[in-house]
Amino acid sequence: MSHSPTQSESGTSSRDGWLVIGALAIALVVIPWALIVLPEARGIVGAIGFSMRDAYLVVPLVPAIGLGVVGVWTAIRARRSQ
Repeated sequence: MSHSPTQSESGTSSRDGWLVIGALAIALVVIPWALIVLPEARGIVGAIGFSMRDAYLVVPLVPAIGLGVVGVWTAIRARRSQ
């Protein structure tokens, strides 16, 4: 059985794995630190009507939902390639 160079043993390409890692990094690192560091983010949060506590809970959910979509897409794609 031959494998292409971009296929790992599980059948998913390395690009799929990096996509999941990137989405995870955005959801868990980039968005929360953007709320802390960027003063413009605080203004946007206030304009929406959230307190900073609410923003720390709600704003990371947006990329987290994307992370869930990417995870399901990766799992379905891996299952189809088997």
